[in-house]
Amino acid sequence: MAPRQPLLLRLAGGLETRPVKAALSLLILVSVLPAPGLEDRLRPYFLGIFGVELLLRAALLRQRGRERSRLDVVLFAFDVIAWLSFLPLERLLDAHAAHALPVLRLSRLFLLLRFTREIAIDLYAIMTRRELLEQFGLVTLAVWGLAFGASVLLSHLAISHDYDGRGPVPDATFLDRIWWSFRQLESADNLVANLHVHPVVAVLSLGLTMVGVFITSFIIGIGANVVDQVVRAARRRPVGYAGHALVIGPVHEAEMLVQEFVRLYERHRALRSIRLSELWVWLVRRGPPPTRHALPRMALLGTEDDPPAYLYAPRMRWVAYRKGDSARPEALGLVGAAGAKRALILARPDAGPDADAVTAMALSSFRTQNRRGHVFVEVQESKNRDLLQAVGGPGTYPLDMQRFLGFFLCQHLITPGVEALYTDLMTADGSEFYTHIFLGEEAVRTVAALGEGPGGEISFSRMARAACQNQVILAGVFLGDAAPERREGELVSTEGLVQWLNPLLDPPEGSPAWALGARAGRVPARRLRGLIGVSATYAPLRRYGRELLMGRGIAPAEAADGAGARADGEGAAANDAGATRAWAATLSPRQSRLDRVLVVGYSPALPSLLHALAQFVPGIEVTLVLGERGDERMPLADRLASLGVAPAPDGAPPGQAGARLDLPRGGSATVYTQHGHDLASLAVRCAARGAPASAAVFLSEPEGLDRDARTAMRLIRFARALESGELAHGARLHVLAEFSSVAKGEHVRSLLDAGKCGFAGPDRLRLSLVSTERIKNYFMVHSAFVPGVTTLYDELLGEGGQDLVRIEAPPPGPGERVNGAIAFEELRAALEPRGVIPMALELDDGAVLLNPEPGPALAAARIRAVYALARGRDLAAHGDRQPEEGEGREAARGEQAPRMSA
Repeated sequence: MAPRQPLLLRLAGGLETRPVKAALSLLILVSVLPAPGLEDRLRPYFLGIFGVELLLRAALLRQRGRERSRLDVVLFAFDVIAWLSFLPLERLLDAHAAHALPVLRLSRLFLLLRFTREIAIDLYAIMTRRELLEQFGLVTLAVWGLAFGASVLLSHLAISHDYDGRGPVPDATFLDRIWWSFRQLESADNLVANLHVHPVVAVLSLGLTMVGVFITSFIIGIGANVVDQVVRAARRRPVGYAGHALVIGPVHEAEMLVQEFVRLYERHRALRSIRLSELWVWLVRRGPPPTRHALPRMALLGTEDDPPAYLYAPRMRWVAYRKGDSARPEALGLVGAAGAKRALILARPDAGPDADAVTAMALSSFRTQNRRGHVFVEVQESKNRDLLQAVGGPGTYPLDMQRFLGFFLCQHLITPGVEALYTDLMTADGSEFYTHIFLGEEAVRTVAALGEGPGGEISFSRMARAACQNQVILAGVFLGDAAPERREGELVSTEGLVQWLNPLLDPPEGSPAWALGARAGRVPARRLRGLIGVSATYAPLRRYGRELLMGRGIAPAEAADGAGARADGEGAAANDAGATRAWAATLSPRQSRLDRVLVVGYSPALPSLLHALAQFVPGIEVTLVLGERGDERMPLADRLASLGVAPAPDGAPPGQAGARLDLPRGGSATVYTQHGHDLASLAVRCAARGAPASAAVFLSEPEGLDRDARTAMRLIRFARALESGELAHGARLHVLAEFSSVAKGEHVRSLLDAGKCGFAGPDRLRLSLVSTERIKNYFMVHSAFVPGVTTLYDELLGEGGQDLVRIEAPPPGPGERVNGAIAFEELRAALEPRGVIPMALELDDGAVLLNPEPGPALAAARIRAVYALARGRDLAAHGDRQPEEGEGREAARGEQAPRMSA
């Protein structure tokens, strides 16, 4: 770490900040106001303020040494003169010398140039270029040449006219005629008022005026060119940010990413100021010190001259753009890479197979200037993830986006309806996952003192109840041995900490969390280092973390045991809690019976999707239909190799004969290819060869003029095949379509009618529209904004950890009504014994309430399903299964399921 500068130099550095510049400029303007007695009254303040400024300027000038420029010396000289002008010199000088004092005072105005120094330097450099000097010289020569010629003509003809506004006089001089001619060129308003003048004067006035219009247009063009060059020169200056976010790569196509960053900053604007209540708790009640978060400053580094068009939106005023090569140090200097807290390096899609190599070069260049900032790197090929981690070192987080998107699509197939939940979780519109880390030895000791019993443990159930009162769904904790620290100018890091999602259940034996003493429902206080929760913003989770440090973040034992208690009487509370527990006992996951999947099209996430399906669904049969288009971006042979398809001896693609591929856990995939445009028709023919598919996936291929239009056309052709009976279907079908813009694909819903396609009911044909492009950008933003969220989603979407499950209540029988009301807190307490943490409610109208706000309890009949954090395989293992059609409902209304553990 660089040594800290002396206090005087650090104060001097503040002179270049905008608030200080604005304040000094205002004082200079006030000092030259012609108000009687104003300067005499404010003179002591002016002398003190500008004296301190002069001292700091002298310190800066001395510190620069030989690096100071002549302009620095000249400006400092004017600083000295301006400060001397505040002295009462009129009392020391005689009356004759005192006449020069107004000029001395006006020299203060020259100091205003210091505050526009960069613009003034750029303007001088532009105006003194040879081509501009030639253009100005040509205009000047033309103007004065025409004025001189007209004046000579009028003088030789001795024409009498009112040349100077005093009327026709015989003693008009040659200079008067030159000035009259110049005024005709300068403005059309000076054209002779009428034709009752000498004809030569009228003709000259009209001709000079018309020529003057063209000359003025030429001057305006030169001026516009100068202004454009000044603006471009401003974009070549460093942004002057510190502690900001930096985005490197194809930023012109990253509008969603930048907008989501700005929206997240905007939602957390309350954290930019220190609240008086936090200050009071810190000073009087010995609470944690207040913290203040920075303004939403961002810098973008791209390859195009003009900034992205979306930067002209109102919310983008703190976002700056610079052009440059991300691998060049001088380009990184323009965006303040050395002082950035976080950086996102986006992959360049135009780089093809070299995308990760280009990203690695940009990462290496960034790390030469900044070793402390957190860097989030988009990885195109999973095999390069460890390489990029080694290049970036500590604080580098490779984001394997194709693997993430593949698992994300698989989650939609396994858990139908989950897209609404993820829309809230991964955007700034609803609630999101946030983390809060306890920093410093003092905070760690305070948390350790909260432990109870011989093991020093905290009841997670009581923590979750207290968090719920703060509008936080407590989903997990961080454990560790060392106390997390954050140095000045750095982000909070979760490196060295162990994530434990859903502490209601035991972690796997032998896991890092198990080794740290994590047991079901009991959190080791001496190793508690942070919280994981779902809340509308970070503020509620931070507030709960502060309350935990003050000993108020754990609900009393009696309240935790009677979590359903209300203020309307213990008897009514017991009845409500009992009804909620009985209703919660009927909740179970519906088995999707995903056995055959049809995939149409290719995207970089397809290999990961295929791998995830094989891992999560044993014996899965997948039919892949790929087109031979897009070889200019990724050859078909490379696409087949990414899927694990071995080339034929003659190198020919599989074609309509197909190529079989064995998958793990007894699954298989058959790959078909076609050279043509109508890929949907081939998909229908291939799918008709076997049993009906339970799901169909239409991927958005990156090639083409309008990828969404192509996906929509394939969906329409698929729907027509279902309607005509060309393609047989089973009892249920889930169609998952990937679009760049979901809004553009909404019209397809009306074209995919369950009745026309031959299904028994509208719930038997489900259409899910997802935008992986949007999810990718949102995930990258949240990874950079929330510490540890990357590993959190790795566990949720991966295999072997906690899952986001959808559990349903069995539908009522004929003539049967579901009575009672369900409060979310009561539901949380009722599901605790099963090791399930509810997160959202799906209502009968399809709306999803993530982290519902406190309010009246919802009627049980309105709740269609509950989204929860649980271990999915344990739910299935204990028989918690929603019966399919034809099975008895009594099986679903059994006794409460036993607690699950590893």
